[in-house]
Amino acid sequence: VWKADLGRNQADASRFPAATWARLTRQVLSEGGFLTPAPHQGLYALRQAIADDLRSFKGMAVSPEQIVIGAGAEYLYILLAQLLGPQAVVAVEDPGYPKIRQVYGKCGAVCRPIPLDRQGMDPAALAASGATAAHLSPNHHYPTGTITTIGRRQALLQWAEKRGATIIEDDYDSEFRFAGRPIPALQSIDTHGRVVYMNTFSQTISPSMRMGFMVLPPQLLERYRRELGFYACTVPVLEQHVLARFLSGGYYEQHLSRMRKEYRTRRDAVLAAFQASPFAGRVTFSEQGAGLHFLLRLDTSLDDETLRQKAEGLGVRLAFLSEYAAVPREEHAHTLVVNYGGLEPDRLTEATALLAEVFSE
Repeated sequence: VWKADLGRNQADASRFPAATWARLTRQVLSEGGFLTPAPHQGLYALRQAIADDLRSFKGMAVSPEQIVIGAGAEYLYILLAQLLGPQAVVAVEDPGYPKIRQVYGKCGAVCRPIPLDRQGMDPAALAASGATAAHLSPNHHYPTGTITTIGRRQALLQWAEKRGATIIEDDYDSEFRFAGRPIPALQSIDTHGRVVYMNTFSQTISPSMRMGFMVLPPQLLERYRRELGFYACTVPVLEQHVLARFLSGGYYEQHLSRMRKEYRTRRDAVLAAFQASPFAGRVTFSEQGAGLHFLLRLDTSLDDETLRQKAEGLGVRLAFLSEYAAVPREEHAHTLVVNYGGLEPDRLTEATALLAEVFSE
């Protein structure tokens, strides 16, 4: 057990709305119907509830027929790899979530890491990569926190249309935005059916809830039904019924509202503690407006591996930006990805003291 775990990017499981979930589960159990298998794309009531949620909060006009339910992001990546075909060349953000590269690679796709600038994925590097698809997180990139600008979004859509390519919009972690208006999904400005939108409920409800979904544009939906329609839905029907009621009853939005307040307070407390710490003069913070993490760049002569080993010796788990890079770059060094979601306020003093020891030279 870690004394301080800043390396694990997940929501605080103790905030799970257990009472509401239990009540809705009892309702479903008492009414029956949960023993009937779901269609291969998932329970219609759940797909309808997701479509309504996307329309209300993401500006996306999609039908339940376009939605495919699956057991978490990794399973959906596997389906997408099969949908894109064995000759797919997938552009991925660099740095980026390593499992995306790993899953596509194991499915036979070629992954081409594309560097990010302050506006998002570099379109010139993307065009030169020969990619037939691009997997990106335009609304809040993990781990850099970059938000793709509207101009860059238009450039990416133009690339997809010109190339006949597919953009996979992975909307992971975008619900926790603490400043400004919600950002419309890239899918909502796609007029040529080039964007697949995907998201999960792992951060917003519980990390143990292996439930995600993707929204397929018409052409890909037709191919999915033709080529992959033999797959059974991988999410238990009972959980789908409960989640459908959780969404349609307004409980999900209430829960998100509570969690945004909780995490904003927690983030402010973590930043305040770090800024008042003995190491405050040697660190700079960036990307503090969304998500359950921020970047901390440390002025140090120690390399990342030395810092990691030192931290582990003190019972502290750290994550470094360099771990997420497919192509190592100097600018990634000495930058921590501080995941604060599981950092309880009452452990903050101890965590700050431990970090001061780790950072000392």
